[in-house]
Amino acid sequence: MHKFFLSILLFIVVHTAFAQRGGESTFAYLKLPLSPRIAALGGRIPGYGGEKELSFAIANPAFATPYLHNAVEVTGHLLFADAKYNSAAYFFAVDSTLTLGADLRQVWYGRFQRRDERGIADGSFAAYEMALGLRAAYRLGRGWSVGVSLTPLYSLLERYWSLGLACDLGVGYTDAEGLFSAGLVLQNFGGTLKTYSGRRETAPFELLGGIKIRTRHAPLVFVFTLQHLENWQRRFVRESAYTSAIRDGVNPKDKPSIISEIGAEILAHPVVGVEFHPFRYFFAQVSYNHARRMEMLIPNQYSTEGFAWGFGVQVQRVAVRYSRAFYHHAGATNHFSLAFYFSGGRDAAMRPYRSSPRPVLPPIDEESLEE
Repeated sequence: MHKFFLSILLFIVVHTAFAQRGGESTFAYLKLPLSPRIAALGGRIPGYGGEKELSFAIANPAFATPYLHNAVEVTGHLLFADAKYNSAAYFFAVDSTLTLGADLRQVWYGRFQRRDERGIADGSFAAYEMALGLRAAYRLGRGWSVGVSLTPLYSLLERYWSLGLACDLGVGYTDAEGLFSAGLVLQNFGGTLKTYSGRRETAPFELLGGIKIRTRHAPLVFVFTLQHLENWQRRFVRESAYTSAIRDGVNPKDKPSIISEIGAEILAHPVVGVEFHPFRYFFAQVSYNHARRMEMLIPNQYSTEGFAWGFGVQVQRVAVRYSRAFYHHAGATNHFSLAFYFSGGRDAAMRPYRSSPRPVLPPIDEESLEE
């Protein structure tokens, strides 16, 4: 069974790495952060396990644990140009090994004025996109778990619409003390079923890997992520005198060195984040995503592209999260979420935030799931 699962993972990685190129994918909203906490950690966290956080179980379906039983999370994001991105998620533990979940994501782009070929106003139309995720995770034992999700996709622009289907496969590991976790995710493997123009496109596939390290005697959590592992030649190099000379037809003088080119490829992958838990019911975060900064950076101008920060508070069984992520020079995006935990109690919900090491994923008592 394990050999079969690994064979499927290898086939998907190889097939997608050769079949998909940048700029040719659709349903790009699947790459938006799933929650304020994820946005504050750089937007990618495939290896953050051992937490009672629904968005982490969506980022990597293998981390949907029985501690998410009867947990509900509602998230709101204020994007640019009055666009809105909202989501809701619910998870249910069937038993101590199997957890099921569902989430709904919607991006509302607003209403636009319709005009005919002469430029005369002719009413208005709406544009929005939706994704319904169906998820399942299974605990293999000894800290290992696997998960899978199937996500139907829908997109509407005026009276035109498109359908798609995406799949996520994940594997995760969490140690008994909850001090370390690691994960690998094949994210958004799929594409369109019904297209706008008749040309089929792929979903924004990405291979992600990461780890979480929680210090034993300090209230700190370090999160390291490697993104776009399916494309090792991915790079973002700002226009230099060499590239501008080639563009202008002038003999270039300052050719980038091999070291700088290799460095650009390496820095296109890592995302680094830190969480600070000074109190039991409060945490703060900050992160840096170099690839995002190079995508949106304006040369010769100081800015904060690639940085993000946030914080969270939980009282009883209600959790509030907020983050602010800087995507480009024009401004930042605000993320807000409200989560409800209807089982497990306050103590179970906040266990991961304690600075002292305690088991995060002890054996689940099946009788507690029936309460």
